[in-house]
Amino acid sequence: MPQNPVVSRRTFARAAAGTTAALALGGALTGCRSSADSSVPDAARQAATKLAAGLTGGDLKNVPLDDPTTAASDLKVIFSGMDGLRPTTTLASIAKDGDSCTATLSHTLPLGSRKWAFTSTATLNQDGETWKAAWEPAIVHPKLGQATRLRHTRKLGERAPITGAEGKDVVVKRTVHDVGIDKANLDKTKWEASATALAKLVKIDAKTYTATVKAAGDQAFVVAITLREQDIPRNIGAIAGAQVVDRDLMLASTKTFAVGLLGTSGLADEADVKRGKGEIQEGDMVGKSGLQLRYDDQLRGKVGHVIAVVARKDATASASPAPQPTATSSASSTASPDTPQTLFSVPATDGKPLSITLDPDSQSKAEAALTSVKGVAALVAVQPGTGRILAAANSPSAGANAFATSGQYAPGSTFKIATTLALLRAGLTTSSQVNCSASVTVNGRSFHNYSDYDSSYSGSIPLVDAVAQSCNTAFISQHAKVTSAALRKAAGSLGMGTDYDTGFPSFYGKIDDTTAADVLASDMIGQGGVLASPMAMAGVAASVAAGKTVVPWLVEGHQPKPKATALTTKEVAELRQVMIATVQKGSGRVLSGLATGAKTGTAEFGESGKLRTHAWMICWTSAIAVACMVEVGESGSGTAGPLIKAFLS
Repeated sequence: MPQNPVVSRRTFARAAAGTTAALALGGALTGCRSSADSSVPDAARQAATKLAAGLTGGDLKNVPLDDPTTAASDLKVIFSGMDGLRPTTTLASIAKDGDSCTATLSHTLPLGSRKWAFTSTATLNQDGETWKAAWEPAIVHPKLGQATRLRHTRKLGERAPITGAEGKDVVVKRTVHDVGIDKANLDKTKWEASATALAKLVKIDAKTYTATVKAAGDQAFVVAITLREQDIPRNIGAIAGAQVVDRDLMLASTKTFAVGLLGTSGLADEADVKRGKGEIQEGDMVGKSGLQLRYDDQLRGKVGHVIAVVARKDATASASPAPQPTATSSASSTASPDTPQTLFSVPATDGKPLSITLDPDSQSKAEAALTSVKGVAALVAVQPGTGRILAAANSPSAGANAFATSGQYAPGSTFKIATTLALLRAGLTTSSQVNCSASVTVNGRSFHNYSDYDSSYSGSIPLVDAVAQSCNTAFISQHAKVTSAALRKAAGSLGMGTDYDTGFPSFYGKIDDTTAADVLASDMIGQGGVLASPMAMAGVAASVAAGKTVVPWLVEGHQPKPKATALTTKEVAELRQVMIATVQKGSGRVLSGLATGAKTGTAEFGESGKLRTHAWMICWTSAIAVACMVEVGESGSGTAGPLIKAFLS
């Protein structure tokens, strides 16, 4: 979490640009003529143009003025409360009026998609061969006088939550605790020792934090770390000057809850300001990663602005919103120095909630099932009838990566469900006899079954048994009956292999095109040029369960429309038959009583001689479809199966 000094996190009133509404104040003199007035001396016109440029740049040193010292001082004071915002000023017109000229200046300040626009006037008098502007604060804005200046107030809208299935809380406002050193209440001789002790207690770099504490102001509260309630060290009170300050943040229920998808939010830094294009300033609460970053504009809302005339002594005081303008506010020539007068305002707008399909209970249960896994593992649960992703969990070793939905792994024998569909479309049935030999050679490449394959299912066996027992050679022996295109088409009918922009990190799988017989043979058993995410394979199981093409999705409003050939009633019945057989008498028996149909899989990866194995399992019931992948495992039934069993139990 961010380790920044904290004053307030509920409302920020700091510098930035945002959306505004324009209010024109002031006006041109009724006697002014066009800037093309031929009676206006060129020197006067040049002086007025330099004045406009100087106001735009905030530097009057090249502007001919009657009192340049006062003008420079005034300009600095006038804009000192504007948070770096400054209108662009241009010369709208200039007219000769006796021995002087009157210039009308046009001022505009874009803020988001709107702008503040007004006019003011300046008098220019001849001084020998030159023309000089008669300085007065009203040149900057007609409501300004000697005792007033401008003040910009910025206010953020409320950051919106992320909600899950049935509107359940996913990311909502929760209380967190900034732990740090309060220098104002600690003798300076103890600053260094306390900072070092606190850093060691909360396990951050002591040297860096101590340097930060020493560099901060004498009254500063210097945050070391931000923690949830359960993570606050009990003995923090033993450190002199250590304090805990509460504030609210938009958070999930735990720091690991779906973090690969949801991402995090935090205080804006320089990079966030740059991407914000005027809408973000350092210290704002913004999305840092995942959905919180992708939908940050929606969740964050729009910045509100107030520009007011205030007394000079109050201009840099509290940036609380100024009063709204009254119906007569533009009638007086200058604002009272005692009463702030709003010149321009637009209210902040709150963010809009993001609705996703995750079910908090299912997600928590999936994460709990993976807690003890050493290394990367992922589990995805999908609602078959709708394709809604109910859970997309990763093991602790995955960190903040979204492997569950966007990881790319060879799916191994779980892909045989797609291969089975391709063979069915090529004319086979579940009772067709296929040869399950100990090995088979294709184009000079030898393929074998896994080491503990049940030899009682060898020789000529029906296709349903080849799937249930996961006989590699039985499938590879049929390689001449299918093509890469046929495999891709079959996978597509099961929701796999077509890319969709669904608004979250996702990979729906791919099947490379090939004419090489040995590569195609490898593809048929989910290796070679075949890759999938756990989410994609959950979609395969969901498609069989639902009897239609199911493409898993997460973000409401981004539900994809399948582009594949629809499954027929006969195809659905036969695919269900082979997956049910896998649970009843095959490699999926570990899920007996929990799942209706299943398929196990392993996929070798790595360099020759140092091969390791991805362990897979997919399954379904009428209510849920699940895929689990363990990046380095022994077998689908022995490694992935128990994790699904824990989730479904």
